[in-house]
Amino acid sequence: MQMADPHEGMVSFQKALQAGILDIGPVRNFDNLFSHIDEPSLGTIRLTYVHLTQDHQSVIAFVSCVMNGQIDGIPCVSVGYAVPKHLRNQGLAKQVLKDVIKDQVYQAGQMGNSNLFIEPAVDVANIESQRVAEAILNSPRESITDAASGCSAFRYTAKFDTSTGLKL
Repeated sequence: MQMADPHEGMVSFQKALQAGILDIGPVRNFDNLFSHIDEPSLGTIRLTYVHLTQDHQSVIAFVSCVMNGQIDGIPCVSVGYAVPKHLRNQGLAKQVLKDVIKDQVYQAGQMGNSNLFIEPAVDVANIESQRVAEAILNSPRESITDAASGCSAFRYTAKFDTSTGLKL
């Protein structure tokens, strides 16, 4: 079994976007960030963010967020990100992840949380996504076994202050 692949999620999102069956809306304080909320399985709420082309018909960059419990009583959001193959190596994953972190930290503060953890788990073979996590989160990686797939992965965990938006 393989780890959940955000690229596959992005492809499914793109198909649904083109079919006109997604309810997406602009994210406040961002020029080209849109979001969609759904419940992929009972009790699991997913918030998907995308950067879109100017005509709003194609995904440029994609981030999927789900709550992943708490660390020391602080909420933790698990993120997965992807960019279409033909648009890679242009900094698009880094930019969308920065934008999503800013929005997630802001939203957590609005809900009364003083801190928030952001946490991607990246397959050990996915060097590009590891580089994105290292560059944006600037956190040491931890070797883990992905609970759902049993695959080896690296987890990057970063704590943010919701009043300043800064990484702690």
